Order: sequence, then structure tokens, then C-alpha cells
Amino acid sequence: MSRKVFRIALSASAAAVGGIAAYWTILAARQGHILFNVRKLPVVHLSDDFSTYSHTVPGGMVRGYVYHPQGEDALQDLFIYFAGRGEDVRATAQALHWLPEGFGFAAVNYRGMADSQGHPSEIASVADAIQFASHLRKAFPKARLHVVGRSLGTGVAIQLVAQQHFSSLQLVTPYDSMLEVAKRRFPLVPLSLLLRHRFDSLTHCKEVAAKTQVLLAEKDNVVLPERSQKLIAAWPTPVNVQTIPASDHHSIMGLEATWLHLVDFALTAILPEPEPEPAEPVAA
Repeated sequence: MSRKVFRIALSASAAAVGGIAAYWTILAARQGHILFNVRKLPVVHLSDDFSTYSHTVPGGMVRGYVYHPQGEDALQDLFIYFAGRGEDVRATAQALHWLPEGFGFAAVNYRGMADSQGHPSEIASVADAIQFASHLRKAFPKARLHVVGRSLGTGVAIQLVAQQHFSSLQLVTPYDSMLEVAKRRFPLVPLSLLLRHRFDSLTHCKEVAAKTQVLLAEKDNVVLPERSQKLIAAWPTPVNVQTIPASDHHSIMGLEATWLHLVDFALTAILPEPEPEPAEPVAA
């Protein structure tokens, strides 16, 4: 190989290595924004059936919404919802016409997402969830609280329910850990070294005592079935698993069947456990 060719090859290799290093640096520095897919979205106008919520965080305010169409006193069951990646909870709230009387819905946008401010992270999202849940307990002391997480939000939901008591927990397209999900999307990145927001649900689920349901999409190319199945297999208590027909990872929350399953399980979870059958007398 001539010196000129060698120098060209060396320069090309150095450029490639430099490009990879720069890519890794961007991922490391902005992984919170990338993971949560934070962005400003058009304003979604909500009806008078919603009340607003906010609390202060570094950099601004976290904002949320509570749906109670029959008024605060009529609220019997309240879904506390944690959204998926890049999801504006104001848009998800457009599907709430499927909720029956007595049910409400509460959700916050993650830091930096839509109308919330601040910098997103795993620690921040769990801290905001704890603060929001505490507010809801005080604001609606008679309501039964049910936690629902979707995709990314299942990691938040599991950590919240591992620390507090709730009437039920429902997970829509959950995963075992964000590290395993991200490895598929960024195969050439040393994520085990770089990823700070791991959402290790496989570990946190060991502390969950609430009755649990998992809703899976019929076709899911984002959270692969093996990621959900690994979490289900590790769950410490019996878990009800349902697959929503004609759904995929992105459409599942916009389907009536999903909301009917959420409501049915919430109502089932609050029923008392059946009394055990008396033992048959042993013949002499």
C-alpha cells in the first residue's frame, strides 16, 4: 500500500471513529430528551369536564389534567395514567368518552413534553408521579385510585405502585427494562455504559402487591413480545394478560376494547376475594 493510500485510509478511519464518538456523545448528553421524545405540540383544547394541575420543577412547571365529568363528589374510580414516549396526555384524553359514569382520568405530561417544562429523566418522572398521586389522594379522598402505564410509562407506573398502595395496576405494552428495548434500536452503542434512564421494571416489580393486568398489542414492533413476556414471567403475583385484537403499539390506546378492559379489570380488582369453599368432611 502506498503512503498516499495509507494516509487516506487512516484519515477515513479517524473520521469514522470521530463520527461514532460524536454520535455517542450526543446520545449520552441528550438521552433524556431522546428517550422521552420531548417536543412542543399544538395546543389541545379540553372541555369543562377537566380541571388543571401543576407543580413547580427546575426550569418551570409540570402540568396535568383531571377528568371528572360528573363532578368531584361523583368520582368513584380514578385512572392515574402515565403516557408512552412522545405522547401528549391531552390528546389521549380525547378517548375518554368510553369511560362509564363514576370513572375519571388523571395524567401529567412528562417534563419538557408538550406543555410541561424542565428536563426529563427517570428519576424526575417517578418523583413527579409520586407528587401527583399525593395530590390526587387529597383532592379525591373517596375515590379508588387505579394506576395505568403505557409503554415508556409502564416503567413509571411500576415504580410508583412499588412504593404506594393502589386499587389496581394495569400495564399496556410493558417491557422488562429500557436497556433491553434500546439495545435493539441502537445496536452499535455501548448502552450498558451510557444509559442512565434504565427503567428496570424487572427489578422494581418485585415490590408490587397490587392486582395487575397486562394489555398487549396484537402486533408490536416497538416493544417486542419477548420483552413483555419476560416481565410477565417475573411478576411476583398472578397477572391477568389480555391481547387487544387489531391493535399495534401506537393504536392500542385509541381503541374502545382497550378502555373496556381497563374499566372491567378496575371494577373486578375492587371486589372482595371469594370465600374459600368449605372442606368436604372426611368419611369415617
